[in-house]
Formats: sequence, C-alpha cells, structure tokens
Amino acid sequence: MSQQKPEYECLDEFNAIATKIIEKYPSVFADVNADEVRCYAITNKDKPDSKKTWTLRAVTYPIRLDCPYGWYATIYLEDWEQMNEKQQQLLVASILCAVGEEGKVVAPDLKDYNVMVRSFGVDYLDDTNVPDILNEDVDWVIR
Repeated sequence: MSQQKPEYECLDEFNAIATKIIEKYPSVFADVNADEVRCYAITNKDKPDSKKTWTLRAVTYPIRLDCPYGWYATIYLEDWEQMNEKQQQLLVASILCAVGEEGKVVAPDLKDYNVMVRSFGVDYLDDTNVPDILNEDVDWVIR
C-alpha cells in the first residue's frame, strides 16, 4: 500500500511575520533576508509524533543560481493553525535561527537554538503565555 503524498500550500503569512521580526531585531537576525526564505505547509496530513514541528532545507549551487530562494521551510498546516499568534511568531523566529550562510542550515545547539531557549524557555512553542515579540520589546538572551 502506497503512502499518501503530501500536498503543499505556500504560507505567505510566514514571510510577513519574518520580515517584521528581522526589522525589529536586527542584532539577532542581522544576516537573514526574509525574501530568501520560503515556507510551505503540508495541508493533507497530520504531523507524525516522531517528526519535528518544522524542517528547513538550504538550496545549494548550481540550483541556487536559478532560484530566488535560498531556504525552504516546511511545517504542518494543522500545527500552524493550532498555534496562537505569539506562538507562530516564535516558530518563525526559531526557523530564522536556522538560516545560515549561503547554502547552509544552522544545526540547533541543544534540541533548539540557545537564543530561543534562553529568551523564551524550554517549551515556548507549547506555552500559550509567551510574549508577543512583534508588539512587545523582548530582551533576547544572546551569549
């Protein structure tokens, strides 16, 4: 029996949030260009328990020569829709932490990125009482 192939939908909301985060926190996301990150949501499948909330893949050369995007993020639409606005912002910020130099994805420091864990706590994506990083001033803990 063959598995159902995933269906994808571009998540334009991701880029709107990413642009605002980068503009508001240039010292944290200095080397990230939101226009080079594209996010797609899987619309026809639920996330298996064994899968991460998101993945990010870098576009490498020579393909990058013809592609306006350097990184593609993938999430599950159901996960995105279950998050409140503040959690969505933190998810986008977490993905932006993974954007590395050209053709590279930065691996998480622990099971996440130190700046995210230090600034928002271990389970920030599960916590509905997180700060609204676009409408509040947040002190990012960078070491």
